[in-house]
Amino acid sequence: MTNPHPLDPIFFPRGVAVVGASRGNSGNRGPGGWLQSLKDAGQPNIYPVNPRADEIEDLPAYPRLTDIPGPVDHVISAIPAAYVLDMLEDASAKGVRSIHLFTAGFAETGIADRLELQHQLKSRAAELGIRLIGPNCMGLYVPDGKVSFSQQLPTDSGPVAFFSQSGTNASDATYNGAVRGLRFSKVVSFGNAIDVSAAELIDYAAADPSTEVIGAYIEGMPDARDFFQSLRGAARAKPVAILKGGLLPSGGRATQSHTASLAGSGQIWAAAARQTNAVLVHNMQEMVDVLVGWRFRAVPAGPRIGLVVGGGGISVQGADDVEREGLQLPSLQDRTLKRLADVTPVAGTGIRNPVDTMSLWDGERIRPTLDAVAEDPNIDAIIVQVGMNWGVGFFGNDQIENRRNMIAEVAEARERHGIAIAMVVPISIDHRHGQSNAALARMISDAGLPLYYNIRDAARAMKRLLTWDTRRAERAGS
Repeated sequence: MTNPHPLDPIFFPRGVAVVGASRGNSGNRGPGGWLQSLKDAGQPNIYPVNPRADEIEDLPAYPRLTDIPGPVDHVISAIPAAYVLDMLEDASAKGVRSIHLFTAGFAETGIADRLELQHQLKSRAAELGIRLIGPNCMGLYVPDGKVSFSQQLPTDSGPVAFFSQSGTNASDATYNGAVRGLRFSKVVSFGNAIDVSAAELIDYAAADPSTEVIGAYIEGMPDARDFFQSLRGAARAKPVAILKGGLLPSGGRATQSHTASLAGSGQIWAAAARQTNAVLVHNMQEMVDVLVGWRFRAVPAGPRIGLVVGGGGISVQGADDVEREGLQLPSLQDRTLKRLADVTPVAGTGIRNPVDTMSLWDGERIRPTLDAVAEDPNIDAIIVQVGMNWGVGFFGNDQIENRRNMIAEVAEARERHGIAIAMVVPISIDHRHGQSNAALARMISDAGLPLYYNIRDAARAMKRLLTWDTRRAERAGS
């Protein structure tokens, strides 16, 4: 039996206290809605701490941590920075194992007294054996541990871990990733990282049996050598994507004021990504795109893409997008063209690659179309883009069943041929179609397919995944 990782207790608390909870920061408004977030996560033991309240959000409130009757393993601090040291002593008396400091106002302010306060906090917590997450962060989202930093996030867990110095980016990954089928083992927003660090979190994820894919947003760290060692070890075992903030001068200044971190050279980070075989992305959309690709098996066997679309203008622009991202759009073999011609309407279509075909709307023709492209020796992976109307007016039972059948055909083609397939659905941003967009995205992820919103994003993700896979194979063979 293996020993538990030192961070394990942080993620599975028996009880959670919110120190500084009030109706203003614990209800349904804003990111400080800790009590409701914990309720949504299914946490059974939630304790508001506020000396001026008897009850908050239908929960008994307590004047101090030491007044709580049950065990408290984890504390969320929503009090001003000046009071945190005193709270730390109460936490020690109560047997608390970890404190998430939503509290800001420490080193990131650039004020000498606040920097000294942060040093005192770090030193005293180490003496007491209490782990600190933050300060200046959103904390934890762990479905299996029944803790969450935001409301209405999925309560089912999955194989993706994401760690972020930015609370906004942690929320971006969880909300936008969830819409596209990502489910998470652990998400940690860790802010100034005066104790629990990026390196330790990456080490944890590498060893965590419930984590298969790792993503991280990093602004900077005092332990760069430790981080790169952790990154190298993790990337040997699991796919890792990194978004580095502050690579350019203006971003570096913003990084310093955000989490008191020192930015690093873009060339150094690019070299580190190559050496460790981590995937370096440029924004959060690319981060989610890559995580979706790993999670739903969109790693192409090579650079040659078969593009199957339902519209002439889409096919022309899509072909440019595929090649612009460094992939190829080869001609199909004559035998493939004959097979496609047998099932493709003549008017308004083209079959040479891109395959511009109305068969995407025909239940009897979509299977032979996908089979022909997948079996062509010139094709390593497929991108399928459906028409613009897929997310519009998608409320009737007939339409739902039609979409479900089409998605199933794409998923089955992937399984039959063992080929990577990315599915592209242009999502309407018209608010009237929000319900249909969400239902469609859920159908695609439930079928185990990676969802992208345009061909260029799908091609970019596939190119990154191909580069990662190629380097992995080279390392394995060396």
